Amino acid sequence: MIFLIAFLALSLLAGVALTLWGLLQLARHRKAPKVNAPNTISIEDHEALSIEPGVLLNTLWAHLPNAECQAGECGGCKVQLLSGNVKWVQEPVVDVNRGTHFLACSCVAQTDLHCRIPT
Repeated sequence: MIFLIAFLALSLLAGVALTLWGLLQLARHRKAPKVNAPNTISIEDHEALSIEPGVLLNTLWAHLPNAECQAGECGGCKVQLLSGNVKWVQEPVVDVNRGTHFLACSCVAQTDLHCRIPT
């Protein structure tokens, strides 16, 4: 009986040790390399803004009074891209020339950006 209890205790300790070792390995491998994330978006005739996480509408909301749907349907958040690169994370419904414009509700910055808000 004592051998059974000792065996179960050792098995439990081994399981805990292996779990901790696995968690440490997972944490070590999950650390993503530090990448220089885009920092700013500058709008003509305005100061540069720090880019907030998520779609660009999070950063440009105050400058886009016609942005209503937040789903790529109305085009109220259309911005002219003068320099930089964006990544489309949502397919828009409204037609947009992706070579010159982007929808702030549907894109994230890949680089620092310089843009113009159409009037």
